[in-house]
Amino acid sequence: MSRYPVFYCSRAGVGAGFKPVEAKDAYEAEQIVQREYPGAVTASLSERMTNEEEIRRLFVSWLEKV
Repeated sequence: MSRYPVFYCSRAGVGAGFKPVEAKDAYEAEQIVQREYPGAVTASLSERMTNEEEIRRLFVSWLEKV
């Protein structure tokens, strides 16, 4: 198991964010977040991405495109 940063963006009232998820791969990590936020658009980063500042920068850039 590895820790994957997963971005999510859900309907109004639920919001958007990112969270680290323990999973065997990125696909499973996104499924975990989608179960927690049904209907959310998700994206995951490599488990090697650990720089919190870089994750935040990528998240903001991703939100601009969603």
